[in-house]
Amino acid sequence: MVRKINKKIIVIFFVTLFFIINIPLISAKVKNPISMPFTGNILYVGGTGPGNYSQIQDAVNDALDGDTVFVYSGIYSADISVNKSISLIGENQQETIIEMGNYGIKIYADAVTVERFTIEKCGGFWHLAGVYIRSNHNKVSNLTILNNGILNGIFIEDSYNNTISNNIISDNNYFGIRLQYSNENIITENIVSNVVADGIVLTTSSNNMIFLNTVNQCTWSGINLDPYSFDNIIYHNNIINNNYDNAVDSGENIWDNGYPSGGNFWSDYQGNDSDGDGIGDIPYLITGGENIDRYPLMNPLGAPEEPTITGPAQGKVGKKYDWTFLSADPNGHDLYYYINWGDGSAPLEWVGPYESSEKVTFSHTFKEKETYILQAKVKNPYGLESDWGQLSISIPRNIMMKNLNFFRAKEIFLNAFYYAKNLL
Repeated sequence: MVRKINKKIIVIFFVTLFFIINIPLISAKVKNPISMPFTGNILYVGGTGPGNYSQIQDAVNDALDGDTVFVYSGIYSADISVNKSISLIGENQQETIIEMGNYGIKIYADAVTVERFTIEKCGGFWHLAGVYIRSNHNKVSNLTILNNGILNGIFIEDSYNNTISNNIISDNNYFGIRLQYSNENIITENIVSNVVADGIVLTTSSNNMIFLNTVNQCTWSGINLDPYSFDNIIYHNNIINNNYDNAVDSGENIWDNGYPSGGNFWSDYQGNDSDGDGIGDIPYLITGGENIDRYPLMNPLGAPEEPTITGPAQGKVGKKYDWTFLSADPNGHDLYYYINWGDGSAPLEWVGPYESSEKVTFSHTFKEKETYILQAKVKNPYGLESDWGQLSISIPRNIMMKNLNFFRAKEIFLNAFYYAKNLL
């Protein structure tokens, strides 16, 4: 009886050991469907359904307050005017395109929601915009506004309590986000880059909140407030490499969220962080008046994750090996990789773009016996860079000894197995 029990225990032990060694872990990635909290009736534009509209404006004209106009991916005419409290929703931000007009979308009614469109190839002067708002309590999000002529990206005029979030505004020939005579609006999680004027500009606008935005490489200032704009709160923004000044403020406004939350990240900040709390030791001075960011951040917010590196940790001289690199951007933007092999050879400089969370493989051959530190970092299209990831790689002088140790361990394991088998 004892002999049978011992036999079962030993068999179970070796079967379990076999599975632990030989079966890799498998993970399944489940993508949640997009939820759309539509209200009222739904009017469809594009697609192949019976009764679908071919033009967005026609559907808007027929909609009633509380309805949703859903637009399938495709290219549609600009100069859309919304004068009803509706939701205007695109199927896909990159593939639902509004183009070729003066304005992209004009919003004159209160409580309008607009999201998931690309607005491009529009143009005009001064008041024209990718999205023009002259009403209240609207939500504009997940838009891409780019490659336009003399045009504001988003222009809010004489309006209040609007929320502008998660938009990408790039390569336009005027302001990125412009507020004029507009109070108590929220501007958050937008990316404004490479516009010819200011990234975000406020004129006679007060009590607005501007946070978690990235303003990068604008020809004038990153953020500009005139003398008649007061009590705006501006914090947790990345303000990076803008041409004249990262910020100008001639009014009286607040540029941080207190300690320890902190202020903004400034690419030209010259201070140190002696206590390592992520906040600079000295305030950042804002051009144009007496405003300061009391708690400037030492690192940008929303930067991509430090890349992980997987692959052989040792190898032979002259043999090519593959290493896999993986990083993710918190906002899902594409990534570019910078690879430093650590052996004095030319690095791979900003190769890409690759999708966020996409595994990327590069090959390399080490020519001398040494221990190398392979390093990699990533950046997104808006200049936010990750920290360095690294992996130590040994090209040993006597790799045969390491192989011999492996075979000895294998021999011991097999001998133990046969010994246990003979006991049964």
